[in-house]
Amino acid sequence: MHIDLDYLRRIGKRESPASILKEPKFLQAQTLFFSVIADLHGTVDFDIADMREVHAVAALGDVKGKRVLDIGCGSMKPYVLTDSFRDLYPPFFAEMLTKLGANVTGIDIRENPTARYDHRVLDLTKPRWMTTLDPPYDIITCLNLFNAPNSLFEHNADLCESIMNDMHSLLAADGLLIVTLRDKTIDPKASVESKKFKLIHLDGNCAWLLPQT
Repeated sequence: MHIDLDYLRRIGKRESPASILKEPKFLQAQTLFFSVIADLHGTVDFDIADMREVHAVAALGDVKGKRVLDIGCGSMKPYVLTDSFRDLYPPFFAEMLTKLGANVTGIDIRENPTARYDHRVLDLTKPRWMTTLDPPYDIITCLNLFNAPNSLFEHNADLCESIMNDMHSLLAADGLLIVTLRDKTIDPKASVESKKFKLIHLDGNCAWLLPQT
């Protein structure tokens, strides 16, 4: 599938947040993002230019008909932090990709009965969590999970590596994995340059990976 790596590189090198407004793909993805916010009856109180989900939509382009697995997709159910809409960790990305015509399966530890995609309640810390899924998937995303503050993932490198191996088994041979790696406890470049995945882009701790054959 096509990935606009030039767009991702430009975003990473931008001199100011305002320069993002010159990117037509970003503006289109931003419009989609705000339409999802409206559907979810929420408001945003953060810098949209730093939203990885929006940049991912812009770089992915046409995802119509693609099979997507969004791990830790979010929910509208209460979470640990509930001071703002963003702190609920709503299913932004799963809903955006669904609107673009992707066949999305989202998994989270919380229920989400209002989801417009196939939402499944699964606990990634349990063995064989992936056995009820339907691989292979063209795209797998796992954003803001491994680096969730004070989570089991943030402090357990072995657990994260095990889940990375599981994701590799769920991914199509020509698929794409987008994952936010753990902060401060690992070297992102060292962690993803393994036999299972090929690193094609790294922005901070967000890695775009292809499976090794």
